[in-house]
Order: sequence, then structure tokens, then C-alpha cells
Amino acid sequence: MSQPGANLPDTPVSVPWYHWLWVAPLAWLLRLWLATLRFRPTPVRAEDSKRPRVIVLWHENLFVTVLVAHRCLSRKVTALISTSKDGAWLVAFYRLMGIDAVRGSSNRGGVGALIALTRAVRAGFNVGITPDGPKGPRRVFKPGAVTLARLTGSSFLLLGIRHASAWRLSSWDRFCLPVPFSVVEVEMEEAPAPGDQEADEEVADRLGRRLEELSPCLRG
Repeated sequence: MSQPGANLPDTPVSVPWYHWLWVAPLAWLLRLWLATLRFRPTPVRAEDSKRPRVIVLWHENLFVTVLVAHRCLSRKVTALISTSKDGAWLVAFYRLMGIDAVRGSSNRGGVGALIALTRAVRAGFNVGITPDGPKGPRRVFKPGAVTLARLTGSSFLLLGIRHASAWRLSSWDRFCLPVPFSVVEVEMEEAPAPGDQEADEEVADRLGRRLEELSPCLRG
């Protein structure tokens, strides 16, 4: 007999404790991989605004976010990660890299995640969201991040990532794995908190178009 709530889509999947025996060495190898990447321009820590910001980037560029968070941001980051099995592994990896995570979705049905992220902002953390995650459609900016910014009064930090050379998985997002020792171009651009006269969907559309310009789509 299944346990109550075991099959609910919003119940986070956890990584069994015994898998940490190989997750930790894998995280160490990934650290080495990330350390080989060359950032352009040379990363400089961004000046933190008076309030934490909502960081948005496309889901396919998640691999390098740990490096960006450590090298480019002074304020700590809490990431929103899906409740899926893949999300469980990502949480384990992020935890070993020193980044906190909230499980859930910022869209419909993700009230718990929005509450947790709001608390993180009020505690002084930047929060990171992939507005096209966790399952797509690819590069479609859903309004959950806008809702969070409106609730907290936070501005946005758009994170543009361009890979000079990368392998791409056959996943829905065409997840990017930069080739070791390759160049990764990083561009950060701040956008103001959503205004009262603009609907969430309009803000999402505007930010999505700008994020697309900062991170040109890789074809193929």
C-alpha cells in the first residue's frame, strides 16, 4: 500500500542517503570541470542592491550557475528546484556546492514554493529561478518569477549565458554542458521590479524577449 501523498506531483523526491557515497565524488569532479572554464568578461562581483534580487536564466544554462553565484555575486543565492527525481539530484549537487534550494514550482500549485522563496528574500538571499522550468516549454518565460518579484518588491537580475563550445543533451531544454577549457560569456543585466500598471504576463513577455537577446538560442 502506498503512503499518503507518495504519488502527489508536488511531493519532492529525495536522494537516498546511500547515494551520497558517489554524489560527493561526482560533485568534486564537476567542481574540477567548472574550474577549467574561462569566463568572458573576467568575472567581477556585482554590486549588491539594497534588496535581494530575483535572478532569472534559461533552464538549459543551469550547469554554470554555481560558478556564477560564487564568482559574481556577493549575496547568497537560494535556488528554486523542481520536485522531480532530476531535481533531487540537482539539489544534492547544489548543496555540496554551498547553494541552498527550495523544492517546488513558482507557477500554479506552487504556493508553498512561493512562500519559501519570499521568506528567503526577506532573510537577505537572492533567489534563482528558471522561468521556463521545470518541464518547459523551452525558453517560454512563465510568470511565476514576476509574481515573486511583485510579492517581495525585488528587482530582476537577468543572467545571459553564451557558450563558445558546448555539448547539448536530448532533454526538453537542450541542456548545455560546456566543453572543458572552453569560453563562457556571462552578461548580467538588472531590470526593475514590476510596476502596478503592468500585468504579470506582460512583464514576463518583456523579460523573456530580453533574456532571449542575452542568451541567443543554440540550434540543432
